[in-house]
Amino acid sequence: MHNWRLMTVTALLTVTSAVTQPTAQTAIAPDVIYINGNVVTVDRRFSTAQAFAVKGDKFSAVGTVTVIRNLAAPSTRVIDLKGNTVVPGFIDAHAHTITRKRDEVERVPLHDVRSIDEIVQCILDAAEAAAPGAWIVTTYIGEMPDAFHVPESLAEKRWPTRAELDKAAPNNPVYIPGARKWPHPSIFNSRALALLGITRDTTEARRERIVKDDAGEPTGLVYGMDQFNDASSLRAKLAPLLPKVSAAAQIASVKEAILENIAAGVTTLYEAHNTLPAFVDYLNTLRNAGDLKNRVVFAYELPSEKSLPDLDLWMKDRKDAQGTGTGDDLLRILGVTVSMDGATQFGAAMMNKPYLDPNGKLANGESDVTPEKLLGIARLAVKNDLRLNIVAAGDKAIDTAVSMLEKVNRETPITDRRWVVQHVQHPSRTNIARLKALGVVATTYSSVDYSKGAAIYVDRFPGQDDVWKEVVPLRWWIDGGVTIAQSTDGAHYRPMFTLWESLVRIDGRTGKSLMAPAKEITRREALELFTINGARVLMSEDRIGSIESGKLADFVILEKDILTIPVDEIRDTEILMTALGGKAVYGAVP
Repeated sequence: MHNWRLMTVTALLTVTSAVTQPTAQTAIAPDVIYINGNVVTVDRRFSTAQAFAVKGDKFSAVGTVTVIRNLAAPSTRVIDLKGNTVVPGFIDAHAHTITRKRDEVERVPLHDVRSIDEIVQCILDAAEAAAPGAWIVTTYIGEMPDAFHVPESLAEKRWPTRAELDKAAPNNPVYIPGARKWPHPSIFNSRALALLGITRDTTEARRERIVKDDAGEPTGLVYGMDQFNDASSLRAKLAPLLPKVSAAAQIASVKEAILENIAAGVTTLYEAHNTLPAFVDYLNTLRNAGDLKNRVVFAYELPSEKSLPDLDLWMKDRKDAQGTGTGDDLLRILGVTVSMDGATQFGAAMMNKPYLDPNGKLANGESDVTPEKLLGIARLAVKNDLRLNIVAAGDKAIDTAVSMLEKVNRETPITDRRWVVQHVQHPSRTNIARLKALGVVATTYSSVDYSKGAAIYVDRFPGQDDVWKEVVPLRWWIDGGVTIAQSTDGAHYRPMFTLWESLVRIDGRTGKSLMAPAKEITRREALELFTINGARVLMSEDRIGSIESGKLADFVILEKDILTIPVDEIRDTEILMTALGGKAVYGAVP
């Protein structure tokens, strides 16, 4: 088992250059060499090479074609890259791969529907195959990254009503969930409304809205039954009514999501938000079957609703996550996560100034984790030697997180523990500087401009003209010297899409750019955010994140050079092959 240690500053400064000359060690014949390529190493100098060698599961040498050919023995395979570009495997630092396809398991698919007639037909087909009284549960309508286009993309430009669903399934309760990334309504037919006890007189909980017709009767649309609204009594009531999904089916959905990942060039995941102990079992099941094709670093989401004494006991039981973690290069358990707030589009981000929630009401967001409780959690993390991740989206949440970390640091220094802040859509320059002083690293998600855009960061922030200019300010992070890693947050899981969007910051609804100085980065920086910076967040920069001798041979072969092609071509650049530990897990060299 590899000894996962933090690299010292000295070690970081003396990492072997990617362009190596043959030595007594590298002269051992490689298993395979790749030649005639454009190898973007993402080493400290961001150097390029023509070729590289692989021995076992590691890069054994990187350099010119002549140098690498001279290492080959008669038994060495020689693969001609034919000029194609090679980059390190992509590291998704906030992936949600384990749950990305959860909402599709054993559900009626509605992602591709284009009309209410199609929706009704899909439900009618499901009802004909279902037992009377059995729930019919669908996927949400539409598909990421463009799910925000519904219902406008439907032919009728509206949501279906309970009456339309009743015609398709009069004897079965029907539930169409809202998209997890956007505050769409949940939609029910009459049988489902009755089981939930929703009538014209039902009292709405905080941030809930039951849509009614002119006669005052529920139409079937209910807003606010989302994962960020813990106050939703209807959400709590619905959960036990729905059919249970087997662990085997959920594991199959994780396997499917991982296959999508490797087809997109993703080789490593950080799963550290909304995670459950059962997920480790899922991953181990896949591993034992030979189906874990992504490296995974996993942190447990702590049950923040518990009291501090109970959390202390809970942390003591997380022995596998203590210190620098347990596991190996394929699956490692490391640390715990506390979530301060939720998504801005759901009105859940804690902001210093009020903004409009999905129901058009001014609010500042909310959190069940008070500053005092966060301070207690951080102290317990120190006590139990657990690396702490803090999910904080809004500027008030980030202010609170930084202040509490500074208090803990004065008591027990944490600067060498490489704690993590996640999401951090609305940091200030001052907070970035304070996090730098604390040795904290960060993960974020620059594609929020595409999926949320002006509909959130302009329309929902009346009178606050700078919000859209400073959301996910990658330039500030880089200039501030904080390691910031790119992620997809389980929505835009293809790195080519996220790389493109990080360079253009386009609003997906309008096609207009939301670029501003705080967001501007170079292509080199965009690639580093998705590779070596992710490795640093995972405390794995001595193992992955760049193409260098001695590191694990995780790499991706691209059809185009994403550093030189027109920027809009990056989005659709094809992944020709993905390799994990030197073995092709997707595609092949053409």
